[in-house]
Amino acid sequence: MRVPRVFLADGRSLDAEEAHHLVRVLRVRPGDAVLAFDGRGQEWEATVREVHRDSATLAIGQPTGRNSEAPVRVTVVQALVRPEKIDYLLQKGTEVGVASFHLVACERAEAPPPSEARLARYRRVLLEACKQSGRLVLPEISVGSWPPGPVTIVLDTAAGAMPIGRVLAAGRREEASIAVGPEGGFTAAEVEELAAAGAARASLGPRILRTETAGVVAAALVLHTWGDLGGI
Repeated sequence: MRVPRVFLADGRSLDAEEAHHLVRVLRVRPGDAVLAFDGRGQEWEATVREVHRDSATLAIGQPTGRNSEAPVRVTVVQALVRPEKIDYLLQKGTEVGVASFHLVACERAEAPPPSEARLARYRRVLLEACKQSGRLVLPEISVGSWPPGPVTIVLDTAAGAMPIGRVLAAGRREEASIAVGPEGGFTAAEVEELAAAGAARASLGPRILRTETAGVVAAALVLHTWGDLGGI
């Protein structure tokens, strides 16, 4: 049976939401083993010490010494799209190994900037994906306006974009940021602005991917080619 993972928001104890999930959903009992992580790279073996109606306490043991983080820091710069698409991107991108997500306004954006309540939901999606996938570091999420700042790769379906494999073969980096447009894509002017600032225009091939899929696929290719996800 898989050992449950719990998040220590302050690095020491469970918050109310995590305790509720442990007690009411997972139905742990005193003596049960769990893994506790702080979202900043540390993880410990732990044992459930006490269980109450809506709370639980843990006995923290030894560090696991495990490392599940990618050697390349990948940021997905995602055009603002509908919340369900962002949910998918955050969940699958976290599983793949994306380190941060930056939501950006653009001309063809499909949605307004998220409210504080929506951002809180997005952070919960990130946390649940972290727990499920065994990640030790909680990915960051931020929101900004155009232009989005330094970009390594901008995904582009127009003629002249290089296959992403050729872009990545040019040399490994320690960090990479991938700009992904909305369903209608970035405008030609937006792509040119990023390219003029140093971004490589890259294509994912002849098939059209949904915006929430494109970022996950591109991140996986970057991580694999540059030494993660079973890469050389």
